[in-house]
Amino acid sequence: MGRRITLTPLWITVVVLFCSWFTSASAGDKLDIYSGYYSREGNDGRAAEVSGNSLYIKFYPDGWVVLLYIPYPYSKSLQPASIKKVFASTERKSAAYVRGTFGVLKKKAIVHTERFNWTKENEVRFECDGMAPCQAVFQGEDMDMIKAGIISNHIIRFNRVK
Repeated sequence: MGRRITLTPLWITVVVLFCSWFTSASAGDKLDIYSGYYSREGNDGRAAEVSGNSLYIKFYPDGWVVLLYIPYPYSKSLQPASIKKVFASTERKSAAYVRGTFGVLKKKAIVHTERFNWTKENEVRFECDGMAPCQAVFQGEDMDMIKAGIISNHIIRFNRVK
């Protein structure tokens, strides 16, 4: 004889509670890339000295990313509040490179504005240098930017500044 399995109200309650807990835990872990901005690890160090710029990146919920190149060693004298003001004053209407002081800086910097697209839950792609799109992978407060190289990819670590 076949056994008949029925869900009792207790089992239904357990299933509903588990599903709601799982959903709320996932929602609580939602990735936030929009608050603050990302600063290249080693900014104002050897990387900035070699490239001539310190690099900062800000992502916006409307699908824009802004890369800010501030000349080194001038970048060493700036406070995070000044960098935030530059990001706040940047227009995001079209992909562009703009050079200026943005009403905040004493020396001219370059702002590169582009669109970005989510490719995975913690990964976006955007144009960053004309060679190939960059891939940004987010892990907690850090971001790894992966740029295509001739022999292998270049991975640049960024830290979030709130």
